[in-house]
Amino acid sequence: MSALLLAAAAGGCAATAGHECLPDPALLDAAPADSLVIDRFLRGEAVGMAAARSEAVGLRRRAGLARAPGERIGLAAAAAAAAPDDPDLWLESAAAWRAAGDDLRGGAALDAAAAAVRRLNDVGAPLGARGAAYRRGVALATALAQAWLHYDRAEWAEADDWARAALALEPASPAALQVRGLVQGRLGQTTRVFAIADDLRRRDIFSPYARWMLAAHDESLGRLRGALGQFLDLTPHPARALECYRDMAALAEKLGEWAQVERWYVHSAAASPLAGTPCLSRVMLPRLEPGPDGSPPHQLPVWLAFGRHYVTGSLSAYARHAFAGFDTAASADERELWAGLTVNAAGILLRREPESPWALRVRGLVFAASGDAGQGLSDLRRAADALASAGLPPDARIESELGRLLLAREDIAGALPRLRLAVDLDPAAAAAWADLGMALATTGDAAGALEALGRAIDIAPERPTAWYNRGLLHLRAQRLDEAEHDLGRAAALAPDNQDIPRLLQQIRVARSRGTPGPGREPGP
Repeated sequence: MSALLLAAAAGGCAATAGHECLPDPALLDAAPADSLVIDRFLRGEAVGMAAARSEAVGLRRRAGLARAPGERIGLAAAAAAAAPDDPDLWLESAAAWRAAGDDLRGGAALDAAAAAVRRLNDVGAPLGARGAAYRRGVALATALAQAWLHYDRAEWAEADDWARAALALEPASPAALQVRGLVQGRLGQTTRVFAIADDLRRRDIFSPYARWMLAAHDESLGRLRGALGQFLDLTPHPARALECYRDMAALAEKLGEWAQVERWYVHSAAASPLAGTPCLSRVMLPRLEPGPDGSPPHQLPVWLAFGRHYVTGSLSAYARHAFAGFDTAASADERELWAGLTVNAAGILLRREPESPWALRVRGLVFAASGDAGQGLSDLRRAADALASAGLPPDARIESELGRLLLAREDIAGALPRLRLAVDLDPAAAAAWADLGMALATTGDAAGALEALGRAIDIAPERPTAWYNRGLLHLRAQRLDEAEHDLGRAAALAPDNQDIPRLLQQIRVARSRGTPGPGREPGP
């Protein structure tokens, strides 16, 4: 929904310390809010609508009193669902989700708030009696919340749309100018940034937002030390201390000013509505980027809500953490969860630094493993090119996955050099050896294929694919004993593969008749 349409139509949730953090898993995994519920609600009977509003009042009161963040989120969401035409309830639900770092559900709640604001202008709207001033106020609150959501996600154009929507509602709004100045700074709009900063300083000579947006402007133009100078001795406004300190620390992270990084991230976390609750945990994690000269990555603090969602800290370290969760997930649901969190974190990093090879790497690997071969191929190619442009050595996993994707597209000429480089970089990469064997078999290099598949089997004998493909190569060469051995191992490791028993039966029949065995192309 366009931010400016909201403006035309219009004509936090602070946490208290709890003693436990036991949110209902169904709450964290629930589908995002759907603004279409408003239409269904408004088509209901008046008596039922009144009862639902009464229920929403009770849920809202309980949410305000709830000590546990998970309970507060659930009650706020339930209140909004009970009376979905009330924008205030959606705004409170969005604030609760956003405090927990869940931008997906927070954004969905804000979209529902915007839809509810638009319905306030309908003829006979049940909440229309709240008046024009209420409509303007709640529309402004929604636009500002949307602008900050998109700012946090480095979606500068969307954030600017919502900031302009807020200014259309209240042209002199300091809150709208604050977020618009920051966005314009990120977009490198020099004239507008300085004009907004001067305007804010005329109102308050000590406005921290003016220096913040000037720092954002310097950073967007690559003047990192100048940006850092704007931040030194800056005390953010308490209302946006989490975001401001997070920006300050992220800049210091770029510059390798590690003492400042940790200090500012700690201040950012202290400003979180979840601070002081067991639902906000601090962990030390390695960054995506390796250290100088191939040394281990620097470890930095990250604060997680409910053990999964990023709140503040090093986003690079969080992206690496989310990717590790994806890589080691024990179930399909867990894998899907961490895939989404990885792609989200990497996407924010890439909107801030479009050719970051390490963010491209993890996003590309997730896309490739999740079935989006086209996007995976694009990201991984960009990652490989970015490493080369930066004078950094190639990455074994990037090359291995590129080789696999190209092999699947039957681009053997493109796959072979990638796979050869992958096994040179990491001789213990069983998957790369197996794919190299398949590629070589396709070119007719049977000896090279057998050697590569043998290496894959030596490294990872528990994987059936290399056994299967080596068995097929033996079968094609009429080495029935070797084929039977390898296919037998493949059958034991992949009992659900119905092709293997048929091939083994054909081998037995061929042996009994003394005839050559059937041939078949190697494949996955």
